[in-house]
Amino acid sequence: MSVILLEHPRPANPKRLEEVVNAPLSACLFTGYITSLLRKNEIEVEIVDAHLYDWSFEQTTSYLARKAFRLLCVHTIYLWEKTQNVFDLLSNLRSAGVTAHINLYGYYPTFAYKNILGRFSCIDSVTVGEPEMTILDLARRLLSEGDISSEKHVQGLALRESKSNVVFHPRPPIHDLDQLPFPDRQDVSLFQEKGIMTYIQGNRGCYGQCTFCYLNPFYGEISQWRGRSAKNIFDEIFKLYTNHAITNFYFSDANFFGPGKTGKERAITLAELILSGNLDISFGFECRANDIEEHSISRLVMAGLTNVFLGLESGDPASLKRMRKHLTVDENKKAIQLLREYGIEPTYGFIMFDPYSTLEGVRNNYEFLKEMGIMTTPAVTAHLLHHRQTLFQGTPDYQMMIPEPTCTGQDFVCSNYDAPYTIKDRRVAAFSEIIAHICGAALSLLPRTFDCATHASAAFTMDTKTGLVMLNHGLIAIFEKTLQYFENNKHSHSQEVIQEMSQRLTHEIRTLVEPYSLLHAGNALL
Repeated sequence: MSVILLEHPRPANPKRLEEVVNAPLSACLFTGYITSLLRKNEIEVEIVDAHLYDWSFEQTTSYLARKAFRLLCVHTIYLWEKTQNVFDLLSNLRSAGVTAHINLYGYYPTFAYKNILGRFSCIDSVTVGEPEMTILDLARRLLSEGDISSEKHVQGLALRESKSNVVFHPRPPIHDLDQLPFPDRQDVSLFQEKGIMTYIQGNRGCYGQCTFCYLNPFYGEISQWRGRSAKNIFDEIFKLYTNHAITNFYFSDANFFGPGKTGKERAITLAELILSGNLDISFGFECRANDIEEHSISRLVMAGLTNVFLGLESGDPASLKRMRKHLTVDENKKAIQLLREYGIEPTYGFIMFDPYSTLEGVRNNYEFLKEMGIMTTPAVTAHLLHHRQTLFQGTPDYQMMIPEPTCTGQDFVCSNYDAPYTIKDRRVAAFSEIIAHICGAALSLLPRTFDCATHASAAFTMDTKTGLVMLNHGLIAIFEKTLQYFENNKHSHSQEVIQEMSQRLTHEIRTLVEPYSLLHAGNALL
């Protein structure tokens, strides 16, 4: 085996409920694209998807230690305090006698490559940004020359030149995405067996400039959106539909629509191709509120659109401006209303708290959610009411707040890839802490079979369904009265107040739903 591409284990972490922010959907097909490109160039490659196979780190190490390969490329996901396990796995492979070149790729290593190469001698290189062409060049060089030490100019590759020096030569993003072969679907049957969505990547980058997002910095060009042609996308969907009877798709794009009129026209063209091909499919995507307009949405719905994730982020004008959304609250409202007119209840990207949140901004967010009728189930409501911005290295917000990362000792968490912060306004910080505790407690009360998409299992008893309604109303009422308390008390942010209110309100939530069997159906209280 010449090359192995590893999707390492991703153990569940109940402390990180918002893990979606750490593993952008746009990265999920990188490994498949790399595989197809290598095979197109007659390079032998195997995907080892330990995450999909539910392998432990020990099982993964054991499997790889028995294999013979020249290059190991690892799609590396940041796992907070469990990230060290990934590096332990690779270090253990070295100890087991693996001499292959080890390369990391993905969002996390792209922004943390200096720290990674400076701390972990088991890593030989890091692919920075878009990985396909860089890994192809790396594989060619290794397989033809056996060593890359004589050449430091592989574009897109970061290398350790010395113990204290890392060299990196940027690679421009792929201009014509139609030239990439369709991503390999090695484990398509297992994905179907597990009920995992079939993803399609229709574009890369975004025309937005949101301060909380590292999508464009990852690709190396600000506001650089590149889209596959509608025909190329349709051909891939048609192949999966015909060869594997797949009828449900989700676009992994950070923004399905391209910029302006051209973006809408491309989306309409894809819809027309699906309709003319008589494909009986359903699909979903993610987009900004300003992308939602009637003509394109009507055609997409006819073609099978059923699911839209809408990046609202806020119902507060000041927050939208601070995030550089270039959107208004009214535009957010109109997008929701239009989607509902076409039978789509969207899911939402929403940030209730950020480093500069004010009580006025939180109040505006809450009134927006209430007015738009978004808080309909306890799972959705709990996530919306406590969701806090995460600051990852590479985002403009991180660069604004955090100095050059430093690290001392052996604790990997101190790499500062994600930056903990205290909300500047002390009352908002205290309020956020209480609400996070209450919402976490509410989530722990939900039945294990609860599904956010379907709202509730049909097997629930009437009492349980009533309990879910009561829990949802209770969450909203507690948020409202706690917000009022902090609005009316300027000096109510001590740890004593936080602890007392958290305990009292948690008990209130528990008491509220106890008669309706949720406590017996759910997990133990946090």
